[in-house]
Amino acid sequence: MLEHQILRLQPDNLDDFDFLLTELNLKQAPGLNQGIVRSMLREGFSTTELCHFIPEFRRRLARLNRVHDKIRGRRTPDAALRDFIELSRRDCKLFLARYLLTPEEIVDEILRQLQVTEGVRDLDISQPPLVENEMARAINLMPDFEARILKMLCESSNTYWVSDTTSSEINSLVEYPMTTVVLVIKPPGSDIEFEIKRAGLRGRNSLNIVYARDGYTVPPSHRLDGGSMQYLLRGEARAASRLGVIYRLVHGTVAPITNYISRSSICAVPMQKAEAQTLTYFTEPQIFGERFPEMRVAMKEALDAFKAGGHPYLPDLPGDLGLTAQFIGLVAPTQAILSGTSSFRLNKLATCLSSNGPKQYFEEGLAVAYSSHDARRLADAILEEILGCYQPPDVRYQSHEQYLAAAFCIAGNRAKADRIYLSLVQQIARFWGTLLAVRAYTNGESFVARNVGLKSFWDQGDWKVKIIFMDHDALAIPGPQTRDFHPHAAIPSMALDERYIWGGSTPEQFATSEIGYLQNIYRVSDDLYKKGQALAQMDLRQAYKKTQHELLTNPKLHPLFDKVFLERLLDWDTLVRGYLQMKPDTVLSTTWTEEMRKMLAAKGYRGQAFDAYLEIMKNNRPFLERYSFLFDLESGKNS
Repeated sequence: MLEHQILRLQPDNLDDFDFLLTELNLKQAPGLNQGIVRSMLREGFSTTELCHFIPEFRRRLARLNRVHDKIRGRRTPDAALRDFIELSRRDCKLFLARYLLTPEEIVDEILRQLQVTEGVRDLDISQPPLVENEMARAINLMPDFEARILKMLCESSNTYWVSDTTSSEINSLVEYPMTTVVLVIKPPGSDIEFEIKRAGLRGRNSLNIVYARDGYTVPPSHRLDGGSMQYLLRGEARAASRLGVIYRLVHGTVAPITNYISRSSICAVPMQKAEAQTLTYFTEPQIFGERFPEMRVAMKEALDAFKAGGHPYLPDLPGDLGLTAQFIGLVAPTQAILSGTSSFRLNKLATCLSSNGPKQYFEEGLAVAYSSHDARRLADAILEEILGCYQPPDVRYQSHEQYLAAAFCIAGNRAKADRIYLSLVQQIARFWGTLLAVRAYTNGESFVARNVGLKSFWDQGDWKVKIIFMDHDALAIPGPQTRDFHPHAAIPSMALDERYIWGGSTPEQFATSEIGYLQNIYRVSDDLYKKGQALAQMDLRQAYKKTQHELLTNPKLHPLFDKVFLERLLDWDTLVRGYLQMKPDTVLSTTWTEEMRKMLAAKGYRGQAFDAYLEIMKNNRPFLERYSFLFDLESGKNS
């Protein structure tokens, strides 16, 4: 209601704005000659001068004009009033709430919606200093409001769990997104999101053990169902922190990835109004409940698989407690708190914008009935997120397809959708080009649609949309102990990343790629898709070349890599460029082969290195040809 009244003020009404901004503590003292507090720059505003700040402040509030404009006193339609009330319950949408509520009050409300158990701070004595530095840096860059909330959540070693009353509705203060086992926190009036990874399952068993589903064995990271394993979270934090530093030093901007803030080892599991120690929970049938026998079978199968995979484990211990101790000692259940995440994953966005979106969201997800007004509000919320700020169509909602088509037909929305789509494609290309240049890959894990999200954010006085890459537990990135590039492992994994970014050889694979989902989400035309691919190729090459240049010339990057690795960085490019230019079984090919053997020998490569590299290039020629433009060949084209 306060936001609604402020939007009625004219921007040249300086006296009233001076009073309001002072009361909200956005000015330290009243007076037209007094500027706005400098902390507002960290909240995305571009100025602290009162006269220039006021238009930006009103524009920040005006994002919700789609609701405010329909309020007309006693003549307000019932549907418009319901929209107003419904929006008032979405804390993250209430911009002024951040100035009227304290971080302590927010944390109290967050904890009220969760279950909390005892934990122990996870101290990794071998953790590189850069991980701790990146954690601190992420908090220091936040606005004070979000930073204080995050610090309070992290300062204890407690672990947080979903409760039966935790909401799964989008844009809730605390949200348990459908089909996930994480919790996301969206503070009032904020465009920053925190994630608690992982936060257990609903119901009696917050944690479970699974070895197979539907006849297929689950990935090792999913064997502790509802929880995370310590070694994976530690590795993820290390790899992502290294990548964050590299990306920032190369491009001068923050990497589009999540920040790993804290980790706690799980000591207890919530049990209704009590808690059980993890050893007891997984050992006593009366504690775990009726699914105990199948859980124990899965525990034995998972433990045997971990041992066969070479994981370190405790010596064999007798009895039921011994089996539990072995399993807990190996997986070490741990929880992490992250910042800079997005619950609006690409696959979820596409589902919500599909013709069946309301049914899947309300009936199948929330298990509630819904009206056409509810379906329209869902469409508005998603469109607002993917466009930053949007104008709703002035039509009666009849179906999701009809309403969304009308929304994208509005010239302003269409232009914004096209612009954002192209920007997102370029963001993807820049990120992947950086990874390719440092010889890093993720086996598709950081690029699969369920691990990639969109986030609207306020920056320099305007709404923008960015893409965020999450879940880096499979990120392989060379470090100070990495002397050589091993393409036999890297190239197939890079090709898997490619498949999840640009799509594969079939329409079905393209539809589930990042570009396929974005094309679907933004209703992209064929011409715009082609323009995006052309821009992507340019940005991909530019990021690749710039990263290589910085690796070789920026002394701040050198400690992050082995000296020999950097000396040999361009050798792979030289080999691929020559290989793609050569015609097999010719005199020129023989000459090139001898020259490359001599080059590798002079640089200290092992005797069979060239033959190994040649075999890899032959086996992966289609992939290398698609990206030959990275190696200064003009014949290449993106997939």
